Amino acid sequence: MQKNNLAIILSGGTGTRFDISKPKQFYKLNKKTIIETTVEKFVNSNFFNCIIVVSHKDFFNFTKKLFNNTKIKVIVGGENRQKSVFNGLNAAKSFNPKYVLIHDAVRPFFSINLLKRVLKNLKGEISVIPSINVYDSVRYFKNKKYSNVLRENLKLIQTPQGFCFNSIYEAHKKNKESVHTDDSMILYELKNKIKLIKGEKINFKITTKEDYNIGKLIVKENNNMSDIRVGTGFDVHKFKKGKQLKLFGINIPFDKSLEGHSDADVGFHSIVDAILGGLCLGDIGNHFPPTDNKWKNKQSIFFMKHAKKLLKNENFKINNLDVTLICENPKVSQYQKMFIKSVAEALDIDCSKINIKGTTTEKLGFLGREEGIACQVSVTLSKND
Repeated sequence: MQKNNLAIILSGGTGTRFDISKPKQFYKLNKKTIIETTVEKFVNSNFFNCIIVVSHKDFFNFTKKLFNNTKIKVIVGGENRQKSVFNGLNAAKSFNPKYVLIHDAVRPFFSINLLKRVLKNLKGEISVIPSINVYDSVRYFKNKKYSNVLRENLKLIQTPQGFCFNSIYEAHKKNKESVHTDDSMILYELKNKIKLIKGEKINFKITTKEDYNIGKLIVKENNNMSDIRVGTGFDVHKFKKGKQLKLFGINIPFDKSLEGHSDADVGFHSIVDAILGGLCLGDIGNHFPPTDNKWKNKQSIFFMKHAKKLLKNENFKINNLDVTLICENPKVSQYQKMFIKSVAEALDIDCSKINIKGTTTEKLGFLGREEGIACQVSVTLSKND
């Protein structure tokens, strides 16, 4: 992608219909303002030599503090959108760009692919304008007059709009007194030539509080999907003399017991290790060192409650637990439902998210010789809503 491209991001509006105290571009989506989200996407595309942010004079200093990048230049806009664009074009002239993209700061959900398509199509055109078709029924309604409007040839026009710099600069210079809501119409009135390309439905303009709430839902969903964790746990305890053993918090009658510093619940220990792994918080030995006598004979339900608390503190939830108990005896199947219920209660999750199964090593190794029990766990976590 050639680099003599420049972008102008319009942030000169005060948005009093949205909030009289603060323009909408300074509202946050997750941890970043709308304008930061928009500008950073342009920067990260690496398609532009320079990005000019056009700010309202009252918010110039605030806007400038948001950006610490040599590629970004903040300037003061005019009294309306058209004059703000002209100010941006005047500032852009010194960079001698071939192509310029003009974009509304409050359209943060465009894709990098859309930027790429606009620039690619500009190689043979003087303007490239994203648009989407109108699929809803359209009506004209004024003074109780209600009439149909044919939608077949209607288009919803979006930004970023791409132009050959010299063409759009010339068009703006010749249309200083007229008022237009976008730059494509200014160019069309001078050159009578516009190329429309397919826009993106998600590239909507945040104008109302309802739009902003939709934007927050989009960001929230994207964050949840991108922050899925996987953790694994593995533990082994050997047998000793005894009359019962504990698995997943359940006392099982058996001719042996399990040996360990705490209650040797190999099932609970593996689950705790898997959760700690998914949270990137070490292992059970870091949190409950076996060298510390205060954990001696401690019931492993305590460790499970600790893991549950960490999940809450880190704002994660369990999507599913898959557990494999490896031993010749005892047979797991007869206790499976009890195990699942015990784990669900300990972690306060639904039983449907837990799978516990048993397998053997076909008499091979220490497990096949019935010298102990091993447990293997995988867990998937995601951000809590």
